[in-house]
Amino acid sequence: MKRTARILLLITATALLAACSQGTQNLRLSPEPPATESIAGGNQDVGLEVTDRRSQSDLGVLENPNRSIVRLVPSQDLAYTVQLAAAEGLRGYGFTPRLWDEDRQPRLEIAIETLRHDVAVGVPYDLTTRIRLSAVAFAGGERFTSQAQTTKTAQRALPPNAEANAEVVNAAISEALERLLNGELAAFLAGRG
Repeated sequence: MKRTARILLLITATALLAACSQGTQNLRLSPEPPATESIAGGNQDVGLEVTDRRSQSDLGVLENPNRSIVRLVPSQDLAYTVQLAAAEGLRGYGFTPRLWDEDRQPRLEIAIETLRHDVAVGVPYDLTTRIRLSAVAFAGGERFTSQAQTTKTAQRALPPNAEANAEVVNAAISEALERLLNGELAAFLAGRG
């Protein structure tokens, strides 16, 4: 009898722990590059580096009706993902992005200062993404700094899957890059600023 009670207690405890455990959603991110027009006619080289300065690698959390939490994580390196989109934006301006080198001029350093995506339980589910990017550009012995931030929100009737969450995060990254890689920054890199 005691053995059966112990087994039932163990099974119940295991089931409770499983119900409270965290799940993970892997978000496959692929933000659209900013729409840009050529200003550096000769495919001028520019060094590019993107760094992730966030204190943790998770993007955020999704809260379920049973109060369990699902961690939202990028399926690939976030800095590399942003760098690919930024490089395409620079190509649109007529630049040829190259590996970053401290001695290369012009060069552009982009930092991901904040990127947080949270999903609050409710009817409907509220999705909120906040992002802040900073940039430091060097050209002709001069330095140019800028920042861009944006907040994107969306609502879903059901708990959002990885694709729905990635859609909102991608839109926020794209909008922040569009604001960051503006004509003033491009003109500076081209030596016209």
